[in-house]
Amino acid sequence: MSTLHNLYTVGTTEAVLVSQTDRNSNRDITIQNANASGYVYVGGEGVTNSDYGYRLLPDHAISFELEGQDKLYVIASASNMKVAVISINLESAGLGG
Repeated sequence: MSTLHNLYTVGTTEAVLVSQTDRNSNRDITIQNANASGYVYVGGEGVTNSDYGYRLLPDHAISFELEGQDKLYVIASASNMKVAVISINLESAGLGG
């Protein structure tokens, strides 16, 4: 099992890829808007701050379970916003049969 974490600086013009699974693993991804004001928008590759999948409030987080080659992107309502991401592998290699 592997756990990864990262802090991204996100702006308003280009969505940032914050998580991608490989073909054979499922991951639990938690994304936190680590700002006291401003929104972070979470979605697919085409997410923007005007056509967004999910609007994440300041100081809030959301979790997703990703399968296969799923990807999540974020973009912000203001420049230089911080987004914290933790990713946990849901499959333990070598355990079981």
